[in-house]
Amino acid sequence: MKWNWLPSLCTLANLGAGVLSLYFTIHEQYMTAFTLVVVAALWDVLDGLLARLLHCSSDFGKQLDSLADVVSFGVAPAFLILLYKLGDTHWIGPAVAVLFVICGAVRLARFNLMAFSTGFVGMPITAAGVIVSFMFLWSEHLKPGLLLTLMVVLSLLMVSRIPFPSFKKLPSRR
Repeated sequence: MKWNWLPSLCTLANLGAGVLSLYFTIHEQYMTAFTLVVVAALWDVLDGLLARLLHCSSDFGKQLDSLADVVSFGVAPAFLILLYKLGDTHWIGPAVAVLFVICGAVRLARFNLMAFSTGFVGMPITAAGVIVSFMFLWSEHLKPGLLLTLMVVLSLLMVSRIPFPSFKKLPSRR
């Protein structure tokens, strides 16, 4: 039996967790929203791992993964921080949230067009989104200006030419 549909099912679970995170953010259930971004990250790791283990990576899977990632690690974390902590920053908070999502989308589009065997160019959106989500946990100790600065830095790192390591290679049995 072919199992090539299994990674895509995990990708859809990633997307579902991201959309639910947005729902709970809108309803001010921020801890649930944060937890769902972390759950999305686990599904994201699992889809890639299964695709490599089952030797069923595809262009379709790559595109679907990017669409899910822009929601789960771009839109959901940006809105979580925006609505939870940056609501009183007038136009700056929304502008930085939009910048974060745009940079994440650009980074994913660039990734889909380039082949990297040893690493990534620019910070992966998954890492940036999870970091922004974790900022939620420390946001009581971080002033809005610092949160905005961290989001801008993460946005710029996603579209930078800085190499980041990839841990996608499966360990050898040797």
